[in-house]
Amino acid sequence: MAKFSIIVPVYNVEKYLRSCLDSILNQTYKDYEVIIVNDGTKDNSQDIIDEYVKKDNRFKGFIKSNGGLSDARNYGVGKAKGDYLVFVDSDDDINLELLEEVNKVINDNDVDIIKIQCRTINGDNSNEEISEIFSSISGEEAFIKLINNPLFVAAPLSIYRTEFWKDNKFSFDVGRYHEDFGLIPYVYMKANKVSSISYVGYNYYLRDNSITTNKDEDKIIKRNNDILYFFDKLRDVIDKDNKVSENGKKYFKSYIANSLYNRSKSLEGKLFDDFVLEIKKREVYKYLLNDSIGRKFKRLLLKLCPKFYIKHFM
Repeated sequence: MAKFSIIVPVYNVEKYLRSCLDSILNQTYKDYEVIIVNDGTKDNSQDIIDEYVKKDNRFKGFIKSNGGLSDARNYGVGKAKGDYLVFVDSDDDINLELLEEVNKVINDNDVDIIKIQCRTINGDNSNEEISEIFSSISGEEAFIKLINNPLFVAAPLSIYRTEFWKDNKFSFDVGRYHEDFGLIPYVYMKANKVSSISYVGYNYYLRDNSITTNKDEDKIIKRNNDILYFFDKLRDVIDKDNKVSENGKKYFKSYIANSLYNRSKSLEGKLFDDFVLEIKKREVYKYLLNDSIGRKFKRLLLKLCPKFYIKHFM
């Protein structure tokens, strides 16, 4: 059994796939398996997958009908035999010492989640997204320390103990956008031990017409509906979980509430109006922290005049 199971969903990424798989093949730490899931790709990606499967017996290829990123990840988890899960999107890549650096933390502490750092790359520009560094704290404590980092919920920016993941029956919701937001915050809240290391191990590429940058109005509406769906789901799940402290629930609900307001900032016109209306229906302002004068003021304004506050103060 391998130490790491690296799960790579593949759909129409032949242009980027070799770079991704090379970054895995050339890892300095060698005890891993690679689960490559062809999610009904329509290009020549399968030829590339076959090439790597033939080249190295740690690479294992699987073909399934198209179900989307969440479905492919869930499928990969089902095939995983390693001690820890690593999610790598097939149009991104990882730095060569990533597994070696993560393994140091695993060997020192029996942790459920190891948070790594990320480099976002947009054309010729890159930026390192560095979150707080800590060792072996509870999932609730880790969540509170990380919530100000906008990318902390991205599934590939953490490594997860397989037994912890499977015991809790975690899975990504199929057929919805914002699938990471809909799961990873709760995964953190359930963890016994979390560590965050300083190593910048993941390279996240912002590409034209990707899921997050696509400007198609129908897809924007679906993204809006899906994040609202996940807000409702996460709020209900955390309320019913007796193992999460009241303080943890308070921070959790404030985080998912702020996520809706942050989503609204990117919208304009009727899309903005309709989304804010849905926020008002849910009285989302009630879930925001109000433990300081500034937070009380923010909460009051978002109750009374949310459009004005979002447009002028966020």
